[in-house]
Amino acid sequence: MRWFELIRYAWSTARTRLLWGPRLHSLGARCVLGRKQMVRTPRAVSIGSRVTICDGFVFADLVPGMGQYPKIRIGNGVTILFRFQCNAAKSVVIGDNVLIASNVLITDSDHIVQPGGVPVTRNPNFITRPIVIEHNCWIGQNAVILKGVTIGHDSVIGANSVVTRDVAPCSIVAGNPARLIKMTGPQKSASSGSFTEPAPNQERPAWNQ
Repeated sequence: MRWFELIRYAWSTARTRLLWGPRLHSLGARCVLGRKQMVRTPRAVSIGSRVTICDGFVFADLVPGMGQYPKIRIGNGVTILFRFQCNAAKSVVIGDNVLIASNVLITDSDHIVQPGGVPVTRNPNFITRPIVIEHNCWIGQNAVILKGVTIGHDSVIGANSVVTRDVAPCSIVAGNPARLIKMTGPQKSASSGSFTEPAPNQERPAWNQ
């Protein structure tokens, strides 16, 4: 059984390299990508090493040919389960060792509805603000992450949550809109308004360099 698993893993990584290596902006080592639902502008996507993305994923460059590539950046050691959708007009960054459950939507843009103006289905403009998900976060099933949000490291987003504003590091949030349930790590400094910085000799994750 062990040999069978190793052979299947080797085949999956080789298949991923063959199909996606030449097409994406960059693809790290030992990645496994399942069957896509849609990938619009593969060159807008950068994927780190040891990343697993299950079947049904969607990567959408909302404004092809405009902006700086890659627009979607996924760090090292990330696991993304089934039917994941990521839309980027400007920038979505997912840090290292993030776990994303099934049916999660991340989008850095909103459509514009103009009463009496251009119909929303033909309006090429968006309201856009970048998204950052820092390292070691868990995004629960059916969660929605909306434009302009930064999710701090070591945080948990509860299932079915809609995140509309920043999440502090080491937080558990849930609900629609998502609200703080509790803190699990260093508390925010009341005097400085900042969280504890890494020790000087601690290596910063690649996504933040």
